[in-house]
Amino acid sequence: MIFYYFLAILAALCWAVSSLISADIAREIGGLVFNRLRLFFVSIMLIIYTTIINTWDTINIDYLNIIILSGIIGIFLGDTLLFMALQKIGPRRNNILFSLAAPFTVLLNIYFLNEKMSLINLIGCFSVFVGVVIAIAYGTSNNNEHRWEKIEGSLFTGIYFGVLAALCQAIGLIMMKPILDNGADPIASAAIRTSISCFFLTFTLFIKSKNFVSKIPINTSIIIKSIISGFLGMALGMSLLLISLQKADAGIVATLSSTSPIMILFFIWILTKKIPSRGAWFGTIVAILGTSLIFIY
Repeated sequence: MIFYYFLAILAALCWAVSSLISADIAREIGGLVFNRLRLFFVSIMLIIYTTIINTWDTINIDYLNIIILSGIIGIFLGDTLLFMALQKIGPRRNNILFSLAAPFTVLLNIYFLNEKMSLINLIGCFSVFVGVVIAIAYGTSNNNEHRWEKIEGSLFTGIYFGVLAALCQAIGLIMMKPILDNGADPIASAAIRTSISCFFLTFTLFIKSKNFVSKIPINTSIIIKSIISGFLGMALGMSLLLISLQKADAGIVATLSSTSPIMILFFIWILTKKIPSRGAWFGTIVAILGTSLIFIY
């Protein structure tokens, strides 16, 4: 079981790196446009890989509608809202909001799947979440004016998009849990979820609103960065998450995967050369203690 919890942490690392790569691109071309471009390449990657390992037959036709609906909610809506929030409030604030997916998932996991969690597990999950919130909310000093810290447009709108993205992610995960438990291959499932989301996003090409059209011409550099971001964040990160979700408790997996904001904090520290505040260190320690409670159990 510990191995699958480790995969959830690796997924968080993939998302942290992907988020930093995505931040500038999302602001250059727009969050929705970036997600549309990113999902196109991710879908191709996952379809090719699933075909190579030949796991399409693990997808029961009876569950196909649920997988598609999970993709629409968790990826088409969730990821689009996530990158629109990223465009507005930057990677640090965006990830603290997205960490709400953990408590959302825990609550949905208990209510809909009737899974029971021990008091130690609940304390661990709560500690990780609190640590993430503290580490990101107080993660940088007041003199940090790096571009990732700037707010573009409305802060309230960014917060609204971020919270909705976290809720969509949690609902999508809970919908997939029973299907994965019944033997559906996580990679094949991810391929279907991303492909259906990409399909729906292609219709936005016909909408000429400024939110659906790239702010600048898409060049080779943007395409390469989008492919790298998509591979790390979706093809690898989401696949690792679904693999761990198949074998481990959904609430714990979601909580461990929500530690990506803490990882982003350290990456920003290295890249901006700004020392994190005391609140950042305190939050990190709380999150580590929470993680240890999950592993010890």
